[in-house]
Amino acid sequence: MADAPTEPKVDATTAPTTESTTETSTAATSDAPATLTEQATTAATTAAASTTAAASAVADNVFSMFGGGAKKEKKEEEEDRGDTSGSAKAQKEAAAEGGEEDEVPESEDVHFEPVIRLTEKVEVRTNEELEDQVFKMRAKLFKFVKDSNEWKERGTGDVRLLKHKENGKTRLVMRRDKTLKVCANHYIVPDMKLSPNVGSDRSWVWNAAADVSEGEPEAQTLAIRFANSENANLFKEAFIKAQQENEALFEKRTVKLITEQRNIDKPSEMEGYPMKSWNIEVFLLDEAGNQKPANCFTKVVYNLHPSFANPVQTFTEPPFRCENEGWGEFDMTIDCYTTEKGGKNTLIHDLNFAKPVYEAKHVVTFKNPSAALISILRETGSVPGDENGARKKTEVDKKRKRVAGNVDMEKLADGLVKLNEDDLLHVVQMIHDNKTEETYTKNDIDQGEFHVDLYTLPDSLVKMLWDFVSKEGRV
Repeated sequence: MADAPTEPKVDATTAPTTESTTETSTAATSDAPATLTEQATTAATTAAASTTAAASAVADNVFSMFGGGAKKEKKEEEEDRGDTSGSAKAQKEAAAEGGEEDEVPESEDVHFEPVIRLTEKVEVRTNEELEDQVFKMRAKLFKFVKDSNEWKERGTGDVRLLKHKENGKTRLVMRRDKTLKVCANHYIVPDMKLSPNVGSDRSWVWNAAADVSEGEPEAQTLAIRFANSENANLFKEAFIKAQQENEALFEKRTVKLITEQRNIDKPSEMEGYPMKSWNIEVFLLDEAGNQKPANCFTKVVYNLHPSFANPVQTFTEPPFRCENEGWGEFDMTIDCYTTEKGGKNTLIHDLNFAKPVYEAKHVVTFKNPSAALISILRETGSVPGDENGARKKTEVDKKRKRVAGNVDMEKLADGLVKLNEDDLLHVVQMIHDNKTEETYTKNDIDQGEFHVDLYTLPDSLVKMLWDFVSKEGRV
């Protein structure tokens, strides 16, 4: 076999052109066998193709970093394969085994279990299901921030007045556009006052003692602006009407503060003024004006002058007596709390020593009392719902003596509370469908409670309930 041809040497200083290099290579290999020449030519061609492909790949990589590069041709019939499930890696492996032009055969029995299975439709509650919309108007809401002493926008959306179907109370609710997040939510109580915003005939300002749009009751100063003065006046009319209707529905009581003061034999803290001992007590007045313990309050907080060593004093038992020593005449605030959500009434009291004993009266409103609080308030007067006489003691006592066939009312009451949720809903529907004007019911949505006085039900309904409870084996 002939020796392999020697690669021609090229002087770097006199590098020939491409044509001369080709000639030199051909001359140097002219004596070699034809097969060797063909192999060399094929190798050169392959090397050139590889160099071109590498250069193209580098270019594609560089431009692809910026989202550019040559367009990639779509594989034919890729969209017609039908089943595009599975990973990209698995599809590439299948294509490599069967060839680029071979399609992956479809399979009718391919099944994938869902990661999360939705078992049932979720019902979204807005707590507005039992309310009727009595007013709606687009507006922009603002609140006053005391810390920065400025107005800040709360949101733009529809301000609505919603009237409850059961208790008849009307509240103001406003949600932001798109997000529907609540930016105002409070009852329209009688002591609210709409005031015109300075320099505007389409804006109103008012104080809400217990706005719950942020979750917890909070005192807010709010302002609302409408597109024009006509819309603003329509809002005012609806607002005042709601106040008048709510005034007869909210439970009110008169709180009486009794202040006593006397001189004591101790060195005075102020020259020329005797040392004093003073105390304040809190009571309720009934409908006849008689003084009663204020059991409707769970605690009373006195906010005294900051100069006191203990300026905030809390008491949890009636009569919530606050007693201190020292000279001083100042205005204090007294916070009276109930167990209700937003159940705080703030009283402003003038402490003075003009008289040994003096009284101050304040009317407080219980905006949404629970059944337990209503029972306590009933000890000092009637509550909304008593006007038809169904809850008056004398008539209730007469009804308790009534015998509804062979029904044991005590056993019926025990059996009703043992029913499951579905059966209870059925019972509530039965009561609503068959009650009379004398029937007393109360549906407290906020507390999740339904109240009914069995002794105010007609005999036919009592018998129906007894048969239903007996059928369920609860009596």
